Amino acid sequence: MTQTDILLSDQEDLRLLRESARTLFERAGGSGRSRKLRDAGGCWDADMIRELAEAGVFGVTVPAENGGLGMGLAAGGVIAEEVGRVIAPEPVVMTIGLSLGLLRRLCPDHAKLEQLVGGECVLAVAWQERGPNGGPAEASCRYENGKLTGGKAWVVGAVGAQGFLVVAEGGAGPVLVLVAAGADGLAVKERRQADGSAMGELSFSGTPAEELASGGAVRDALAEAISDATALAAAELVGLSERAFEITLEYIKTREQFDKPIGSFQVIQHRAVDLNVMCEVAQSGVREALGLMDRETDPKVRARLASRAKARAVTAARKITRDAIQLHGAVGYTDEYDIGLYLNRALVLSAWLGDDSYHRRLWLEAREQEGAAQ
Repeated sequence: MTQTDILLSDQEDLRLLRESARTLFERAGGSGRSRKLRDAGGCWDADMIRELAEAGVFGVTVPAENGGLGMGLAAGGVIAEEVGRVIAPEPVVMTIGLSLGLLRRLCPDHAKLEQLVGGECVLAVAWQERGPNGGPAEASCRYENGKLTGGKAWVVGAVGAQGFLVVAEGGAGPVLVLVAAGADGLAVKERRQADGSAMGELSFSGTPAEELASGGAVRDALAEAISDATALAAAELVGLSERAFEITLEYIKTREQFDKPIGSFQVIQHRAVDLNVMCEVAQSGVREALGLMDRETDPKVRARLASRAKARAVTAARKITRDAIQLHGAVGYTDEYDIGLYLNRALVLSAWLGDDSYHRRLWLEAREQEGAAQ
């Protein structure tokens, strides 16, 4: 088989994966399902988690020898785009990028990896801490003698998770531990976000935990998993942007003013073209970054690629969703129209793991360091 044949085969696999994921989400109810779940309290659907697992969604980046499909991060990006199109509340990107990203790198034989791939549980990852001024702080959460003390902030998927993968400080450096959701001494404080989803603030008071890994490998694996999740979040923003643009295009083709569809006005056409170009450029850039990350082994280069993807996707998503609201006119500000759901989700997802300004700064600093080293 030639290199061209291999590339064509890979593209066909990704196309089939995309069709399968899109069909699954549409059959479940599309964005309408997300609205219902938001109104019901903002959690996800456990049955949907199991359906996604049966379709192989959570195993796309997990090696075949560990029970996954071994298709790589590009396949994860396909799934993330489809999640974004229907603004699904399920923690798909968090699970693929962070939870499975940590377990497959540090303890691929642990039973929890198989359970995550099989949709039997959801594990949220907790590694950030809040300082006295409300911003990020140095790690102070401690793990000693099998117990945790301290706290963690900004934990995506904390509400509804069956357990937590916590990065804490141990006697010999960082340590990754597993905490059951109902463990003694664990308190979870729910914090609602603009799109109706929830982050969690965790506090530990002598909470029993199972040590999974320790040492520098934990720090390295966490950095790699964050890069994966950042790039996948960019892909989710791309899918969200595409669907927001499609909704807006449908609206301006049917909404009439002065007995004409507003899409026939030249100024509206120009704005629509600009948004379409921005959407296409973001899609191309993110997909390219994901493909390069699959082939790259240097963590610094992978992190730089992830930052490039997230910066581009955030810029596009915020512009497209905000302009979409304006093009809808006054009704765009009402909860009745779905376009507002896409704007709120874009705002939340843009901030998670760093916005465009943050990642542009990281990218520029990495390039400067690379230039200085040469």
